[in-house]
Amino acid sequence: MKTFILKFSAAFLLLALMGAGCEKEKEPVLKGPVVGYIVGSFICDEIDPKTDVATGNRTKRGYCILLEGSENEDAHWPMDFYTFDLPPEFFDFPEEFISPTHNANDGGPTFFPGNFQSKFKIKFEYHKVLDSKKVHFDCGFYTMSIPFPWTNYIQASLKNISKVN
Repeated sequence: MKTFILKFSAAFLLLALMGAGCEKEKEPVLKGPVVGYIVGSFICDEIDPKTDVATGNRTKRGYCILLEGSENEDAHWPMDFYTFDLPPEFFDFPEEFISPTHNANDGGPTFFPGNFQSKFKIKFEYHKVLDSKKVHFDCGFYTMSIPFPWTNYIQASLKNISKVN
């Protein structure tokens, strides 16, 4: 009987350890509704997440979002996260604000001029994009500045987006 209990316990422990290594991505919790501003945009090169090599394709336009009341408002890079979910026709952005690529100085987004960073106001719900569903990208070479810290910002998925006057 003791042998049976010992074998059963060992098998149970082995199964428990095997299951612990197979952690699934959990569905993220939707946050909001919140109010924020579209403060910049970018288009970069898509990267294959398995090989970390450029695919030859460009990303959809990504948009930078600054939440209302954020401590990042006066930061060098005034944003809280970025998204690829904003429909391009949602706002009629002035053509001179919408760069065809990204900021070539630091490899980051092109931010709108300061007085326009509070013009494109939205209300929305959001969640962090699961790693398996992220758009993987690289914004290429930069020329002068400190490289943009993409890893400091999350890619978010927006839901129930509406304009705020």
